Amino acid sequence: MSERFVLTYYYVAPQDLKRIEVFKACAGDSEKTLITQYVRGWISRNRDYYLNLARMDAEARGVSFKLWGETVVASGIEELPSYCKEIKNIPPSPLNSVALSPDSIRKGVNYIVLGKQNLALLRVGIHYDRDNALGFVSRIVKEHLDRNWEKLYEPQVQAENFENWK
Repeated sequence: MSERFVLTYYYVAPQDLKRIEVFKACAGDSEKTLITQYVRGWISRNRDYYLNLARMDAEARGVSFKLWGETVVASGIEELPSYCKEIKNIPPSPLNSVALSPDSIRKGVNYIVLGKQNLALLRVGIHYDRDNALGFVSRIVKEHLDRNWEKLYEPQVQAENFENWK
């Protein structure tokens, strides 16, 4: 079963907003669908990192990994028991080098839809990244577009003009 993750809005640079808008028009996807896909893709590419964090967190709190997952999905990390021991050697976040543009603007999205494990891993990622959900997801969007625009999306947009087919 899929779960809703409330995300009232996110931040996006004007250039990336234009990219999202033009790709929406080309592909027929909604903005919510695109943002959901970017988050799912990020978690998939970094699944081992986030699973490792989740296991470390469960162990440090003295709960089974199953109970950890059930609690995080149903109620959030805040509802887990306190830490029993300190977590040492937390690997740096894969988003460490991604910073939002100072001219970023706020865009409403309301929520995204994720599977249970993706939801739990998103929540643990936000927790250990020391950012809030909007900053974390906004940085995922930026990273995704920076990495994929020229290679994946721009060719599809350009192909809307038959003269650009090669």
